[in-house]
Amino acid sequence: MVAVKFHRCLIDRRCYDEMTVNTFSNTMPRHRTSLIALVLLAALPINAACQRERESLISRLPLPPKFFYQNRLSIELFREADRLARQEPLSAERIGRLGMTYHAYRFTDEARQSYELARNIAPNEYRWIYYQAFLEKSVFDFRKAESLFQRALEFKSDSAEVLAELGDLYLKWNRPDDAATHFTKALTIEPLQPLAALGQARLALITERWDEALTLLVPILDTHPRLSLCHKYLARAYVNLGLTDKAEQHLSLSDYGSGIETPLMGELHELSVDPIVNGGKPEGALDLMQIKCTRCHTSTRIEVTHQDRYWWAQTVRRMQREAGWAWLSDEQASNIVAYLADREASPVSP
Repeated sequence: MVAVKFHRCLIDRRCYDEMTVNTFSNTMPRHRTSLIALVLLAALPINAACQRERESLISRLPLPPKFFYQNRLSIELFREADRLARQEPLSAERIGRLGMTYHAYRFTDEARQSYELARNIAPNEYRWIYYQAFLEKSVFDFRKAESLFQRALEFKSDSAEVLAELGDLYLKWNRPDDAATHFTKALTIEPLQPLAALGQARLALITERWDEALTLLVPILDTHPRLSLCHKYLARAYVNLGLTDKAEQHLSLSDYGSGIETPLMGELHELSVDPIVNGGKPEGALDLMQIKCTRCHTSTRIEVTHQDRYWWAQTVRRMQREAGWAWLSDEQASNIVAYLADREASPVSP
């Protein structure tokens, strides 16, 4: 009897020893697997939501427009910007860059659509607010531009540039009192802010305050010697003061010069320069230049100006932005740049 009990005890002990003990080290792999499974299951709806958001953003990107006046390099620029935006539709930078490309080539609707998407993704990114404000101003949607410039001032309340842009908007909108208020604020922050000085000078000219206009404009030429509008306003002031020699001098400089280009706008416009820097056929471009370029100034002015190829490309692009690509296509622009560049490379005849 004792032996039987002892044998049963051994069996019971063996069974006990062979049982899996529920210790931490034994349960950890099972719990880890369960945890990973739960995380993966929880991530499924999140991933699906992200994918739906990506697809929604891609569907809201502007469709590439038809290109009539752009050359092969310009079209490649658009395609690459569009490809990058669709590759990462949650990137405000890439979508905003796409908007800049459209903006630089005056595809207004596509640029606006891109900027609005970029602003939705990154509502606190100043650049896309500023660029769209500038865009709306350029197409005379003054009410929308005003709202966007005011929004930009919420980020940069002490920006003389934005204050000057808003003042210029009010000037074009025939709201001289609002214009004067913002020009004054801009010039208080930055006394030589060119757009504010030009705007304030224009208000002075309208009210026949000739000396005040001179005080505002003359210092601007130290930093912007080729600013066309500054020379034009100075000519008007000097004529009314009876200083005809000075008036004629500035009037001759007003027909061929430059506009105001802020760093942000410079970044935008630089996007479109490279496609016309190289290439082009100079043959026959002289006749083309006589027709196209004399829209704004005399050909004599061009012949006496000597600059490098990139400078000419920037100048021709500026003319395109002002006159439109229908007036001067990329092919025509690159031909003119090629002619001017070859002319600069040719030895000067004795």
